[in-house]
Amino acid sequence: MSDEILQKARQQLQQYWGYQSFRTGQWQVIESVLKGKDTLVLFPTGGGKSLCYQLPATMLDGLTVVISPLIALMQDQVRQLNKRGISATYINSTISLREVEQRLVNARNGMYRLLYCAPERLNSTLWQAELPKLNISLVAVDEAHCISEWGHDFRPAYREIRPALASLSQETSWLALTATATPRVQKDMMENLAFKESTIVASGFDRPNLNWWVTQTPRKDETLLKGVHKAVKKGVGLVYAGTRKNCEDLAERINTQLGIKAAAYHAGIDAGERRRIQNNWIDGHISVIVATSAFGMGIDKADCRFVIHYKLPYSLEAYYQQAGRAGRDGEKSYPLLLVHPADVQKAQKQIDDSYPTKKQLQQVYDAICDSLDLAVGSVADQMKEVALDEIKKRTGQHSGSILAALKALEHWGIIQYADYVIPQLGIRFVVNPDYLGERIQSEKNQQKAAFLDVLYRQYGGEAFADFKYIDLGYIKKKLDVSPSALLKGMQVLQNHDHLLRFRMRGESPLVRPVEARMRSLPIPKKKLEEHRNRLLQKLEYMAGYIQTTQCREVYIRQYFGEKQAEACGHCDNCLQNPNEKQTGITTEDLKKLKTLLEETPRNLTEINQQLQWKKERLKQSVSYLIREEKVVIEEGKYRWKV
Repeated sequence: MSDEILQKARQQLQQYWGYQSFRTGQWQVIESVLKGKDTLVLFPTGGGKSLCYQLPATMLDGLTVVISPLIALMQDQVRQLNKRGISATYINSTISLREVEQRLVNARNGMYRLLYCAPERLNSTLWQAELPKLNISLVAVDEAHCISEWGHDFRPAYREIRPALASLSQETSWLALTATATPRVQKDMMENLAFKESTIVASGFDRPNLNWWVTQTPRKDETLLKGVHKAVKKGVGLVYAGTRKNCEDLAERINTQLGIKAAAYHAGIDAGERRRIQNNWIDGHISVIVATSAFGMGIDKADCRFVIHYKLPYSLEAYYQQAGRAGRDGEKSYPLLLVHPADVQKAQKQIDDSYPTKKQLQQVYDAICDSLDLAVGSVADQMKEVALDEIKKRTGQHSGSILAALKALEHWGIIQYADYVIPQLGIRFVVNPDYLGERIQSEKNQQKAAFLDVLYRQYGGEAFADFKYIDLGYIKKKLDVSPSALLKGMQVLQNHDHLLRFRMRGESPLVRPVEARMRSLPIPKKKLEEHRNRLLQKLEYMAGYIQTTQCREVYIRQYFGEKQAEACGHCDNCLQNPNEKQTGITTEDLKKLKTLLEETPRNLTEINQQLQWKKERLKQSVSYLIREEKVVIEEGKYRWKV
């Protein structure tokens, strides 16, 4: 790659992002992409993955398609890109079919550098019809671990990405990005995306500035308050509390008992208020956010000093990703996991009890379709709000069971589901354009005329045929009114003047069946059980992290496939055992186990008689080999898999 190209890339970096230099690994990725190579990126949370496709998009001649499963994240990234002067848009089920058509036409005409797209969209008739007309230079698959059933957020639609884009030119570059992938998941990703002679750029899973810590306590509330009181002296932080009730209760206690400004953050809070809380935390006006797991995705807060987990995450991938939101600026920071003695057992029971049966899935699916007025064979062209109370009435199931079913239906690619989206105002004019134009001209109240004129210009002709939705914040800014004034104005135009109908969305979950309504869900019972067992296995590794006496960072890095990881020297285990070298699994260790188990199957006691290893070292090594499918268990003994 010539110095001239590197110089241009640096100019783009400075012009659009205001940075003088690339982070570790970023230029290596960008160079690989610009050379047209298939590239796999393994960067930790906050490692700068998005720049790896956004910057090449400003240099390539054609369109960059970014495939993302996160509606709120794609909306936010598009907004940020447009602010920087980089033309971008998204297509997903929060916009009407007519709007999707228009954006694809615009993409065909070269109006965008980047087009964000949900994976489910790629097999739609409209996308397939437009695909040959799009000049696609780069396909970036974000959250690529979703491809693998062994990834922590598997989505069947991700496995259809390469087949859906099979007609693309051989010259198209492919880029897959993730923060969390074991070697098994990496292999699965590259095979599914048909990567050949690929470049793998990994910045490693070590976070030398993070002091990993686990505190096991029967009094979590008391320990949390002590932890926040101590940690907040270092700077602002996050508490992951699991449930909405926990968020509210703990935020209140931090405020009242510690006098520290804290706020709860979850999907039950008004979307505008969520954004205000988020911005206040980013600006330092709020010291602690107590949140459900939804908080943090795509939020740029480099100087978060601590992340405390009050609720046990169910996988190391989820924990590493959330804890990694601390210390993105490289300064010393503190991820703390609080564990009650019964937490792991409760988690196992919750997975067993809450993972829905096929009958429960069918009931919730039918209730969704009924509430959307979908007959068998009918298709929903966009996501619509569905009230959970209505599903409860139709199914007789409790809220926890319904939410579990919604997540499972999303996981299996049956529905698209979003419980955290940017609020939007939808309008449908109920008069013809000529009449509306005359009303604007003849309206004596100039303020009202201006209000109506802005709506007419922003929503345009599409809103005369069906509801058109636009981000609420954008409309408020264009109208220059408060939220209450906007609502009052809309009510007058709807109920008094009868010029339009309006809807707000973004507070209730948005749902859309991906395919035409089916009589029976095509999910075999065996598949459901396999997925539940994978969840339980991931929980076992999380339990291992809690119980390990070796270096916490070594445990994490070995889980993600780093065989030569050395002790960090500053996690709780390293500090409690300063004279004991916390060694990890070496290649030599694995060779010894292979030789031993190729001879004859053995149990742990028999293996230890031969190797004389410490119990922890032996368990970690055998667990690693089982996860990588090198070793299988038969009748209580471990056998090397041929």
